[in-house]
Amino acid sequence: MIRLKRWQIVVGGLALLAVVTHGYRVMTPPGWQTISTTFMKSEKPYGGGAFLLHGNEVMTLKLAGPVITFKPINERQNPDVAEPTEPWMNNASETLNRRTVSFLRGMFDGEMTRFFQQPAQDAAWWYSKDWNTIYVATGWMDYRIPVPDSGLSPHVARLWRSVDGGKTWAQLDWPDGHNVNRLHFLDSQRGYAIGWGPRVWRTMDGGRSWHEIALPPMATDPREPRRAFSSSDLGPDGVLRVAYYVPMLGRIRQSSVVYRLRWDATRFEQDVVLPDQVVVQLASSNEPPGYTYSVHALSTLGPPRNRDDRNDNARRTGALSTWSSHAQSKVEQLHTFDQRYSLDGMSVGKHGVMLVYATDATRDGAPHDLTFYSRDHGKSWDDIDDGIVQGSSFDPQTNTQYGLYAYTLKKRSF
Repeated sequence: MIRLKRWQIVVGGLALLAVVTHGYRVMTPPGWQTISTTFMKSEKPYGGGAFLLHGNEVMTLKLAGPVITFKPINERQNPDVAEPTEPWMNNASETLNRRTVSFLRGMFDGEMTRFFQQPAQDAAWWYSKDWNTIYVATGWMDYRIPVPDSGLSPHVARLWRSVDGGKTWAQLDWPDGHNVNRLHFLDSQRGYAIGWGPRVWRTMDGGRSWHEIALPPMATDPREPRRAFSSSDLGPDGVLRVAYYVPMLGRIRQSSVVYRLRWDATRFEQDVVLPDQVVVQLASSNEPPGYTYSVHALSTLGPPRNRDDRNDNARRTGALSTWSSHAQSKVEQLHTFDQRYSLDGMSVGKHGVMLVYATDATRDGAPHDLTFYSRDHGKSWDDIDDGIVQGSSFDPQTNTQYGLYAYTLKKRSF
């Protein structure tokens, strides 16, 4: 799902000489190299979106609000107070309704072309390795109408597909009310759509038809009709994994459970249990077909945040766990992260490289983005304070990370 977070990333890694000290390694952090000072500068409103680079090419899916303009000083009622040009620009419901998702493609040091734009407050996408086939799911609500007693405002979902690298798009047949917040595909024809409920659908013909999959136990809660999985991941062997928290499931109490679904199966089977954890993200290592691979879970320890408890500040110790892709594998907890860090997500790269993205909001001033990194399959870690990043991306094939600071695009290799 596309959100305005800096960690909508792919993956990457590091390799540096180090000295082990208390589980972390003292090493010279990889440095940034500036590759552009005008990245997306002509694209309004500001923002790089969920961008990806391959050579000199870039494509991005960008969620953005409308452009807000202001009257010149001599036309304002109060010269000291900024006044929007049009009345709707000062109305939060109107600006939310005018949010859009756009797909752009071009050269990173040149102009970008917008090939797709639709009204949306949230979106999800999937793209093939060659960037030829792209799926985009959009979701939109009318914030001008009163919220119904159920609290469930009407939601309009759309699903789109391009087979020419995003130049042209076709809308697929999809029910309006079926939100999609995750898209996972094995190839251009076979994949999954996951949405509120939660619900899982499978397609084998490029999205022309979909079959709903029965859910594992306790995945749904009648009190939360728009509940979502904590995370989902599609392994290189086509096994779909979903994670969710359960207060009780047989002998399992206050834990996250991970269930797996083989591509040729019609029902989920239990994979692992993560006691006293809430999963933030699942991620698999990318191994060739037929090879055993590792599955990783980034979690917070303890129960979910109690929003009704004013004393619950949501700070939790973070944890990284791993297990093998074969059935009935044993879970190993690799590392924990201090509770002052809010965990945003993770990436798994080649040759034992792992990245964890976090935010530190406990210091004075604006929150800082941090990248924790490991090059030995998560056994030891170091971190980099990235300051305030407007967007980033990671290329798993070249182990290169890209960071966007205003219009300045930087990269670092590990």
